[in-house]
Amino acid sequence: MKKESYVFFATLAMDTSSRMVSLCTPLLALRFGASYGDLGLIGAAGALAYITGCLTYRKLADRIGYQRCMAVSTGLVAAITLLYPWASRVAHIAALSVATALLASGYWPVVQAWLGHGRSRRDLLLALSHFNLAIALCSILGPVAGGALYGAGFTLPFWVAACGIGALSLSMFALRFEEISLAAPAASPASAPDARSFLHIAWVANFATYFAVSNLRSLFPKFATDIGVSPGTLGLLMALMGLTQFVTFYLIARTDRWQFRLIPIAALQGLGVAGLAMFVVGESSGAFAAGFLAMGALAGVTFAASSFYSLCAGGAGSRRAGLHEAVVGSGFLLGPLTGGLAAERLGPRAPYLLCAGVMLCALGLQTYLYRKIRRTARGAGKQAAECGGAP
Repeated sequence: MKKESYVFFATLAMDTSSRMVSLCTPLLALRFGASYGDLGLIGAAGALAYITGCLTYRKLADRIGYQRCMAVSTGLVAAITLLYPWASRVAHIAALSVATALLASGYWPVVQAWLGHGRSRRDLLLALSHFNLAIALCSILGPVAGGALYGAGFTLPFWVAACGIGALSLSMFALRFEEISLAAPAASPASAPDARSFLHIAWVANFATYFAVSNLRSLFPKFATDIGVSPGTLGLLMALMGLTQFVTFYLIARTDRWQFRLIPIAALQGLGVAGLAMFVVGESSGAFAAGFLAMGALAGVTFAASSFYSLCAGGAGSRRAGLHEAVVGSGFLLGPLTGGLAAERLGPRAPYLLCAGVMLCALGLQTYLYRKIRRTARGAGKQAAECGGAP
């Protein structure tokens, strides 16, 4: 099997299972009386563990190999997932969330570095597009399956997820793939400087996006439960975010006109702010659905840009893939933590107003960075012209 095809199916197994667990973890915590603050702390603790792992596992992957690192990581995640049904208090769920996130960080940055290893800019875009499409498809399948299984029995999503991730681990131990030569450049020399310049813009945008997404994943289940939304309907609502993310990834894969431009990201951030407003003022499932659709489109653009520039910028791919995932983890750390406090002190809709504010601040910082890039480029062009005209 080709590595690209395997990564697509491996991502389907891993991310669908992970999203089932992600949806059902706060629902399980609510069975034991978790508050908004508790849910925020659970999400933040898991994110902190994920960031730590992303900055650590890249060194392990470089030492023992990408495939072996992913195989061990997924095997341990499967074992931890089996313990969720035995939890009996919120503290147990928090501990399991931390362990799951720490171990999962040995998979996500590593699989991206493995996929992008030795590719040109054109091949990288195609490979990442397939990977991103798999992630977006899981954003649809995971919540729907998780909500349906939880409604049938609260332990079922965890058993099914453990089986899926365990099977993935076994396949990684058993299969062998032909690696691309290390001598192949990961990015064309002409694209690398531009990618490094836009990398910080993409990271800022991606942080703001996942600051908001983490609030939706961690805190919206309690808000929805409090107003009478069933687990099945909740799963369908959250799957809408994956639907527009899938469409966005598909469109991005068909063109490179979005690359090295601020406007596509900024436009989707404006749409994201409008989507967050639906959670602030909306009263119906239709309004919430519109919010999830908008946030899915935004997540598709910022995640694709961050992963592309991270692997296209030259240098050690595993290091930047780890930093890319650490940025996502930072959003998941600060989002639920501050959002949970806002919900406790100001009301259940306050986190989404906070997210909109963070998004607008990020847009301002991105504009500053983009103008700085333009000034640097104009200065370099002027210097080149002067040097060219010198006797």
